[in-house]
Amino acid sequence: MKHLYTLIFLLLVSTNIIAQEREILPVNWKQIKEDVNKDPQKVKDLVARLSATSLDTTLTYQDRILAFYGQSFLTNDEEEKLKIKMYDQKDKGHITESLETAKKILEINPLNLEALNHAGQILHAMANDSTANNGITKEDAKQYFNRAMRIFNTIAMTGDGSDKHPFYVTKVSDEYCFMRFYLDLWEYQMQAATSCCDIITLKKNSKYYNQPKIYFEITRVYELERMQFLKKKKSYSR
Repeated sequence: MKHLYTLIFLLLVSTNIIAQEREILPVNWKQIKEDVNKDPQKVKDLVARLSATSLDTTLTYQDRILAFYGQSFLTNDEEEKLKIKMYDQKDKGHITESLETAKKILEINPLNLEALNHAGQILHAMANDSTANNGITKEDAKQYFNRAMRIFNTIAMTGDGSDKHPFYVTKVSDEYCFMRFYLDLWEYQMQAATSCCDIITLKKNSKYYNQPKIYFEITRVYELERMQFLKKKKSYSR
């Protein structure tokens, strides 16, 4: 399954952005939050354009960054409970139900990487099932993988994986999706956290990333965790 995922994703991108000479655009969390509070509809419109079936080529790099990272402030991880349900359904063999749950997640957050990957995987398997007359084609799966690739490219704009220029994420799960399906990194030794970064020591590199460690900036991850903790604390005190 690992090699299937890698093959599918790498076939969708001809040149990996990590390998290119490029400007690094770190996320300004304060500015993102201000932009969302000032004009949430603008951010919603950018999210819709970034997650459309066909890529809107008029989107600037800053538009894509505001869309992906701003989406986190629009929903504050509301979809996480459904994500648990999605994987539970999959583990129980309820594949069609799991696909429907992935689609519900994407209704809340159209840029949720795990839901995009999950839906693409299921549809790809359905398209390859010669015994099923379901009308599913590989193009149905590809639209989800394409959307995920746009998000990977957006994350890649924010850093180079070094301690000086970490990649910015809003979920820990995005770190692993990004490493596996964008950088083809599957083997790790350990994970450590600082006040602002997750640091993952790699067992094995790939042709897309050749450093011993990879850094992810997790300011927003911590903020969301604090919000969830306070919400639970408040509910327990009632």
